[in-house]
Amino acid sequence: MSTPTYEPKHRRTLASIILSFWIGLLSLPMLTGKFLATDLNDQYDTGYAFRQWASDQWLLTGKFPLWNPEIYGGMPFVGGMHGDLFYPTAWLRLLLPTHVGMNLGFLIHFVLAGVFTYWFLRKWKVSWTGSVVGGLAFQLSGLVASYVSPGHDGKLFVTALLPLGLIALTMAIRDRRWVGYPVFALVVGLTFLSPHPQMAQYFLVATGLYTLYLAFAEESHGSIKEGVLHGSLALAAVLAGLCVAAIQLLPMFAYIPYSPRHSEVLDSFTWSTAFSIPWEHVPEFFLSRFTGESFSGAAGTYWGPNGLKLHSEYLSLPVVALAIVGVLHRDRRQMVLWLGGIGVLFLLVALGGETPFYRLWWTLVPYVKATRAPGMAFFVVAFIVAVFAAFGVESLERRERRVVWSVCLFVGCAVVLLGIAGVIGTVAHSIAISVETATRFPAVQRAVAAQQTIKMGAMVSGLALTLVAGVVLAYARNRLPMQVCAMLLAAVVGTDLWWNAKPFWMYSRAHEEVFAPDPIKDFLQEQARPYRVWNAGVYGGSSLMADQIAQWYGHHGYELNAFDVLNGRRGQGLSFENAGHPNLLDLYAIEYLIIPTGDAPDSIPGYVRVMSGAQASNGQVATLYQSETPREYARFISAAAKVEFDQAVATVLDPRFPTKQVVLLEPDAPVHVGPLPEQLPEPSDVSVEFEDWRPGIMRIRAAPAAPNDGFLVISENHYPAWRAFVDGVPTPTVRGNGALLTVPVVEGTTVVELEYLSEAYRIGKWFTVLSVPLIVAAMAGTVAVTQPRAGGYDRKTTPV
Repeated sequence: MSTPTYEPKHRRTLASIILSFWIGLLSLPMLTGKFLATDLNDQYDTGYAFRQWASDQWLLTGKFPLWNPEIYGGMPFVGGMHGDLFYPTAWLRLLLPTHVGMNLGFLIHFVLAGVFTYWFLRKWKVSWTGSVVGGLAFQLSGLVASYVSPGHDGKLFVTALLPLGLIALTMAIRDRRWVGYPVFALVVGLTFLSPHPQMAQYFLVATGLYTLYLAFAEESHGSIKEGVLHGSLALAAVLAGLCVAAIQLLPMFAYIPYSPRHSEVLDSFTWSTAFSIPWEHVPEFFLSRFTGESFSGAAGTYWGPNGLKLHSEYLSLPVVALAIVGVLHRDRRQMVLWLGGIGVLFLLVALGGETPFYRLWWTLVPYVKATRAPGMAFFVVAFIVAVFAAFGVESLERRERRVVWSVCLFVGCAVVLLGIAGVIGTVAHSIAISVETATRFPAVQRAVAAQQTIKMGAMVSGLALTLVAGVVLAYARNRLPMQVCAMLLAAVVGTDLWWNAKPFWMYSRAHEEVFAPDPIKDFLQEQARPYRVWNAGVYGGSSLMADQIAQWYGHHGYELNAFDVLNGRRGQGLSFENAGHPNLLDLYAIEYLIIPTGDAPDSIPGYVRVMSGAQASNGQVATLYQSETPREYARFISAAAKVEFDQAVATVLDPRFPTKQVVLLEPDAPVHVGPLPEQLPEPSDVSVEFEDWRPGIMRIRAAPAAPNDGFLVISENHYPAWRAFVDGVPTPTVRGNGALLTVPVVEGTTVVELEYLSEAYRIGKWFTVLSVPLIVAAMAGTVAVTQPRAGGYDRKTTPV
């Protein structure tokens, strides 16, 4: 029987409109100037600040900042992974307001996720209707559509690039169109610039397995020798792609040993498996909002065991039904088996510690121990389910599997009735009881609050399946033309997934409120830098960074490990036991304190009140204190001792430690240090002034000149990329007092210059600068070289 397919006249245009429609609906608040982020979103008061600061620095200096002095005492900006620094979306923020550029980054990539999936399916000669439904099923799948809730744009970038990478490999290996290899190289490069190395690792594994399928298992593959050749070329493309991303990757790898993600610091299976997909979430693959809808505050209705949930794993009940039918596709058996195997692998990864498999994965796969939240690997599962759903549409176009759709009609109606009767809510409640028993999380209370949400979710999912089954059966009985069937399938699948996604697309006006001027910011911006403030609960996250105001702490999670240890970071949270310690207030030059007025004491030792009852931009009322005597951002110290790191930390935190009289160095510091005198020298009267201070650049003058050999201790963190010049003489920097940038100086020193010069960044930049034009040239040189595979896979005969 021939396959009756519907191919509209303007198929690409119509597909693009459909694949933009529901994303457009979700994006409508952007037209009123709203920002796609609320208070639980990483972009709300942190990601926005990072991006605003980076854009300001570029526009101010014409250079990309390599060092971030604004949070956590300073940390590498590139190596520390502060967002999409080199990804093309960063260019938007040089031309548009930051929030508009960030909004567009999300919107564009959601559309691309659907369009690239459509292209991939058309590359495999899937029908137009199947390709459109597959694109919708992927771009709006619960996990993908809910990336906006936590603000995980990096995940979305990799997700959207996955089908494009598969297209490039298909062109290169199956179709013998060599241009596919340089295209794949660029896609790999963009993936690692995303910036989400964990997702990029998942991308490489998935595309690697797909490469093996194309090279050795695809029905019309060539010889083993030919397969090895194409596999080798794909590997070469990966290496070329890593060169494209070297500007980000090399600084990141150089930074890992100094970060909390180093294997000697972090080797916890429990930590790595946090935010896996627990078994309690599995029903949500099929039933919208089964685990709740609102995930913040006391009013939240999420009742699962993860404690916090800002996303959905809903695949859509009709999409799953289509995928089941697609798995039975007679003409794509080999492809279904391979893709199914990839899907099972990534499902096991996403389940994390819920199965024994992840222990093996965690042990054997490089860099997995430095990552957590394996549930994000589910995006590959969502893609494969979407592809199988597209195959299922092809099957229904042939009027096959009518019995299956009759069963689906019954199941859909049953789910609706069970939802209305509260049975599905009761199941969720019973699971919540076991969750609360195991975790002491108030799951039962939240499951009770979620009953209406669960009921509506079940009704919508069941109704969607019922409608799809009804449409398919009507078409199978020649009561609907294929073009009407196609539009109805797209409408039902799109609406079902759109309804599930709606609660996650939350907007605010943070750019006008959180980041607006206020009296405290205005006062601080008038003060000469450098200085640092302790924002003790007034401004959220790292928001002050957007106003060029350096704060002691902030929000990041990838700061220098030495800073964490010295400040007493509590577990993997972002709070610190030693916050407010007098010695640290001195060493980190905390000139100002910002405290909510309701918590502000009448007096604080060493500080005076300079502003009371000030209205902060986020609505809080705050009090500002200033140090009674100016805090020294750099100081000359004569005496030093070499001690082990742990001993240095303990000593610095001893209230008796004389911060102005001695500095503690690492045992392997490349300077000679004699024994400490019984009587420490008095604090130096050398005045240290900053003639220049910018992120990553300092020029410091001592007046009078250093009276003897000693050390200049600066209130920013040490990192090996710092270079010092003492009166023009290159001098190695060392780490003092556990974490601080310290420069050995000699008698008579008057000027010390410091610059952050990352060798890893310099080398990586050259790799990137040289590899991009070479890859583009390779694309231009191979685009005309066509050796299409026999069997109808030529691009010219494959409709798009």
